[in-house]
Amino acid sequence: MSAVQNAWLGHYEISSTTCAGLQFARHSHDECVIGVNLVGEEKIWLDRREFYAGPGSITLYNPGQIQGGGAADGVPWHFVSLYATANQLAADLGLAHLEFDRSLCFEPDLAQRLATTIKGASSPDTLVRDLNEETLVLLLGEVVNLSGVRLPGSAKAGKALINHAQQMLAAHLHQSLTLDHLGAELGFSKFHLLRAFQKETGLTPREWAMQLRTRRAKGLLRQGVSPSQAAHDLGFSDQSHLSRHFRAAYGITPGHYQNAVKR
Repeated sequence: MSAVQNAWLGHYEISSTTCAGLQFARHSHDECVIGVNLVGEEKIWLDRREFYAGPGSITLYNPGQIQGGGAADGVPWHFVSLYATANQLAADLGLAHLEFDRSLCFEPDLAQRLATTIKGASSPDTLVRDLNEETLVLLLGEVVNLSGVRLPGSAKAGKALINHAQQMLAAHLHQSLTLDHLGAELGFSKFHLLRAFQKETGLTPREWAMQLRTRRAKGLLRQGVSPSQAAHDLGFSDQSHLSRHFRAAYGITPGHYQNAVKR
């Protein structure tokens, strides 16, 4: 018996599978497939060879590669998978072409971070899912480097370009700008945009937008705007959504803050 959860995170299809023994017949995919093994050992058949992937392993399959295998009957197995077209993944990472040179990497820390981020796609909070998408793009850069693919160096963004990105984010707080939009505006791939923005500000674009969103909420609350109206004006799905992020930032709910600063 197995439990499978599927979702989308940006352009990536992701899944989490928990089972006790599961076998896959020999098959292939149109997409690149990245798997993270968390519990149990998988026996893999790939292009006429066999190998094993235990906990902490990251497996990488190119489109069209014939693969198969699985865990032995009754053996607990938990893994997460990501599916992305080679063209999409290449574009997101600033590559003209993408083909994995290695099929197996043992990197427990990266595997755990990747799995945690993939699972974050199931969050009911849209803004949290957006933050997970940014993290995922950065982690995929690490994975692709490990696979033997060299990522191109990025041109220096400079403060002027990052300031422009910040102005765009600030002007659209009520409707979160996509990484595709920001990248196209600045002339960067998603990966290089994230690295440049993070290097300049210490935050990813959506993390930066979130701190500005909560800061502006604080200002509106001081002016007497209700928490529900502030949430609506700043792109939160509802008041409880604002409350979660406001409390995380300031240690107090919007309502308690507003009562504390009343004159």
